[in-house]
Amino acid sequence: MPTAAEPTGMSRRRFLVNSGWLAAGVTVLTSCSAVRGVLPALPTFDSPEADDALAWVQALPGGRIRFLCPRMEMGQGAPLGLSQVVAEELNVEQAEIECVPPDTDQTPPFKMTVGSESIADFFTPVSYGAARLREALRTLAAAQTGLPEAQIRDGRGGFVLPDGATLQYGALVPSEPLIITGADAPKPDRTPQYALDRSRKYQAIGRGWRHHDLDAIVNGKMVYSRDVSLPGMLFGQAIRAPAFGARLRGADTRTAETMAGVTAVIVDRENNFVGVVADNPFTLPAAVQAIEPQWDIPENLDQDRIEATLDVQKHRPRDDFEHTLTAAGDLAAGRARAVHRIASRYDTSFAAHAQMEPRAGVASVRPEKVEVWCGSQDPFFVQRRVARAIGRDAADVVVHSHRMGGGFGGRIQCQASEEAAILSAATGRPVRVQWDREAEFQNNYLQPVFSHFIAAGVTAEGKISDWQHDFASMPIMTGMMTGVVPRPVTWMADQVMTDEGTARGALSPYRLPDHRVRFSDIRTAVPIGAWRGLGAAPNNFAIESAIDELASAAGIDPLEFRLRNLPPSGDRVAGVLRRAAEIADWGQPSPPDTGRGIACAVYKGQSPVAIVAEVQVDHQARELRTAKIWCAHDCGLVLNPDQVENQAMGNIAWGCSTALKERVTVAAGAVQETNFHSYDVLRHRDAPEMTVALVEPPDTPPVAVGESAFGPVAPAIANAVFAATGRRIRRLPMSYDAVFSAHRG
Repeated sequence: MPTAAEPTGMSRRRFLVNSGWLAAGVTVLTSCSAVRGVLPALPTFDSPEADDALAWVQALPGGRIRFLCPRMEMGQGAPLGLSQVVAEELNVEQAEIECVPPDTDQTPPFKMTVGSESIADFFTPVSYGAARLREALRTLAAAQTGLPEAQIRDGRGGFVLPDGATLQYGALVPSEPLIITGADAPKPDRTPQYALDRSRKYQAIGRGWRHHDLDAIVNGKMVYSRDVSLPGMLFGQAIRAPAFGARLRGADTRTAETMAGVTAVIVDRENNFVGVVADNPFTLPAAVQAIEPQWDIPENLDQDRIEATLDVQKHRPRDDFEHTLTAAGDLAAGRARAVHRIASRYDTSFAAHAQMEPRAGVASVRPEKVEVWCGSQDPFFVQRRVARAIGRDAADVVVHSHRMGGGFGGRIQCQASEEAAILSAATGRPVRVQWDREAEFQNNYLQPVFSHFIAAGVTAEGKISDWQHDFASMPIMTGMMTGVVPRPVTWMADQVMTDEGTARGALSPYRLPDHRVRFSDIRTAVPIGAWRGLGAAPNNFAIESAIDELASAAGIDPLEFRLRNLPPSGDRVAGVLRRAAEIADWGQPSPPDTGRGIACAVYKGQSPVAIVAEVQVDHQARELRTAKIWCAHDCGLVLNPDQVENQAMGNIAWGCSTALKERVTVAAGAVQETNFHSYDVLRHRDAPEMTVALVEPPDTPPVAVGESAFGPVAPAIANAVFAATGRRIRRLPMSYDAVFSAHRG
């Protein structure tokens, strides 16, 4: 077949080799897709284009389908769900799909894996790419049989001919690599996308496929970045700043340099660390202890000072808020209509990602090529960061992606990979750097504290009359770029941008006739960045706690109050509220020292979720126990119900953990919680019984799932505590002692 002109940036042969097609295979490309170049604009924020997807799905000899999944796996299961989309379009079973994370030179740059966007944003492009490949294979079948394409019907793993004979994909893949481009590519307007057609009976979508990595994880065969081993590999460790903002002045390395097994000690003032390289990892701890670094540590930074800076009550008297998210009506007129009023403050704490796997990176820096093995939510960002750190062009760097043992927004950067590359460049050999838990807590960015004030009223009819919501926190989206872009750029961004991360979830789903929502995002020396749901959870805690207080003040059932105050467009929210109430048998009397609370949220304007929590108060043990959680989750079209339910349960567990346990404190610029002995997380014994009901509207495409159910958990628990005790708790994490020292609500 004729082909389009040779693409620029990457030859067809190089594309095939990079993609793993050593001898044969079929793909479909437009003249510009898949090979637009290997120099991405990083961080990678751009949403996928349809033609990008053509490079993600390939037919291999024997009929297997290779899916170079453009989503990084960190436990959320997006590659599994998207594999089911590929299977739906190509009429194949799971065993026929090889789902692999692509290297950075195998595909165009794709958007970083964040924000519960993997299914919502990539469902349609993946469907498109797989459908175009299916139709290209149909064209090959027509050429091979001499039949019109219209007479070649879909079959399992291939096609069915008019006489009933089957023609499998494996029989269509030539022995030489084939890229179909230009005029020979199937036209988009003649390419039906089966996954988008809700009238069809799905064959793969909606089934409970088991994750393709599961056996390797259970058997201990899963290769994480820390498991990578290369010939001649050395082992490195970095001594990083002991406090936020500290700068390396120098280091006495003489003792460490003479120790047996130590290959090199590198004092890198530009990158602000001292690196030690040894021929085995067991030498590193003693060598690190033998080094005496000197740091310039900035002015003391502690918890009280940070919280004073972010105290919402400090800003309210001065009417001093940087951003107004929404304002409408007349607050004074709304207040005049109220017969019941509340005015409450709500606070949440710093929190750490605390993912199961601390980060690691392996780098091999050679004159002709730089290779990096790591787990990151944005491998193209790592590619650019590594190139900058060692003074190479990004096109010289190839990042090999690995599954992560948790990410939650904390694995966008991979500092261990940068350190490994710097040390490899200095020693001329591959180097592995593996962080420990203490390094994770001190050197990763945090979820910021939030300080909220909400004043609101209720009319005699039980309708919200007015809503004034002010809050203060720190910039999340621009905060994440600290150290990545110049400080003047981040300062300017703080002034002119409304930080969507900090503001996420601050607009309630209720009808508010007279309202105003304002906030300030104030930068401090504490590194801040993406953490599960960004601002959605702390903002939802304040909103849903205040809604519950309004319902109580008005003497209206909390469920009824929420339903009464939804706008006409709130049908999906009403649906999950009613469903959660139904599965929880809402309204039944609770035993003594037991209470139930309800809360809801719409994550990113897409995904309504309602949570009912049952809390038991154990006075003898002086503890609160979340006994049961019921969750109703509207996530549109469900690709894999088991996976979605697992995601909801993970959100619930973490929501319980943040409500009752997780807190980071800062003293002298350092995180005080250095490991799980001091940073408490939910344990198995404390996990509630969970029930998840998936609500699937008939006309809604897949929407965000990965962190949607997280936000309403903490306010549902807080509202349940009030139902059980008559006491309001307005600061997270809550505890028995905090509840019974709080003023009665």
